[in-house]
Amino acid sequence: MVSVVVLTFERSVMDQATKIQEEFITLDGSLLEGGGQAFRWRIILKNFMLRKSLLLSLLLFSSDLLHSCLTNKPVRIINIRAKRDKPGLRPQHLSGLQLVRDIFNADLQGDKIGSKEILFRPNDADQSKTFICDIKTAGSISLLIQIALPPLIFSAPPQKSKLPLPPRTQKAILKGGTNVEMAPPIDFLIEVFRPIVQRVFGFNFDINVIGRGYHPQGGGEVILSVDPLVKQALKPLNMIDRGKIINIKGRVTIANSPKEIATKIISGVTQEFSNASVPELNNIKPDIETNTKKIASGKGYDILLWAETSSGCIISGNAVGSRGQSPVDVGKRAAEELLRNIKHGGCVDEYLQDQLIIFMAIAEGKSQIVTGPITLHTRTAIYFAEIMLGVKFNINKLELSESQQCVQEHSECLDNEYNDGLYMIECEGIGIKIAR
Repeated sequence: MVSVVVLTFERSVMDQATKIQEEFITLDGSLLEGGGQAFRWRIILKNFMLRKSLLLSLLLFSSDLLHSCLTNKPVRIINIRAKRDKPGLRPQHLSGLQLVRDIFNADLQGDKIGSKEILFRPNDADQSKTFICDIKTAGSISLLIQIALPPLIFSAPPQKSKLPLPPRTQKAILKGGTNVEMAPPIDFLIEVFRPIVQRVFGFNFDINVIGRGYHPQGGGEVILSVDPLVKQALKPLNMIDRGKIINIKGRVTIANSPKEIATKIISGVTQEFSNASVPELNNIKPDIETNTKKIASGKGYDILLWAETSSGCIISGNAVGSRGQSPVDVGKRAAEELLRNIKHGGCVDEYLQDQLIIFMAIAEGKSQIVTGPITLHTRTAIYFAEIMLGVKFNINKLELSESQQCVQEHSECLDNEYNDGLYMIECEGIGIKIAR
């Protein structure tokens, strides 16, 4: 009798495992950590510092969830951060996962710290509440916004009234760090990401900073408001002409730190620009403002610089103050990033580049964008978009003008096949629409 019971139990477990494999799209979370695709990425990965691993894993993780929700395909993610010192879900992964779960009323298994496997099945969107996500650390709110934004765009629930009423604006209250290392500062999303994404893809959203949060306490709070689309797809992206740089702006934020730090940061920016050899910037000087608004907790400082062009492109560079680095060096680092992104001649900087991939994939029609060197994050986002959505991205190297060749010969770049030059990224999007 015992053997019969054991056999029945084993068969039940096997049947359940087979059912999961058949119903769920299975993705391996260790893909870029030394598994079957390790050779493809080895040259690129060796150029990235280990401290970028959390940002990269968040990119992979959030990409899978977004594609699952937007295509209504259940997904199983295995071997999550399997080869890391602390494998499995970390607090920031878990917060983003639970936020998307709440937006789409998803069925979720494995949502706990340290879990190396999750099952995620999206359902109809829930518009009956304001979503709240608290990382409870200085984890990046900016990354939460990037996780939540695409699902919220298509989160309009079925219409109950016969009247053609527009869907209610969706809101998410996000708590954590607004200005932290290894993640885009909240100012980047406000001054660079939002203007570009809102204009070119054709939907409305707002980012309202209630309070800023720095390492290690966090404590920042941001409200993300999104107007969902109904019977309408995102417009395709067309950014192939950067135009001329018309001005450079900046913002230094000082949180519970001496105000004199701002002067030193700006001094670092000035020094870097004075040593730069960029002809198109000869008559342009950065116009930098200082934000010293008090915050409840946290201590730190940072700077965002952004250049605006005649064709509507916005190129940026940023830096957050860290232990052992002088404020002058912080300013120099932000200026160096901006100058590097200006020199390559692309329409977007290295940060915005990968963040546009998901929108290109779900937009309706052919999207085109001219960029500088292709980053690891961009290639990763493309890889998973192609798996989950069935789209195809094409990357073609463009011919450089003599002036661009001269500039790029003196630019720092990654040691990989996309390490220099200008590139055209193209994609025929699938045109997701919600009919209600």
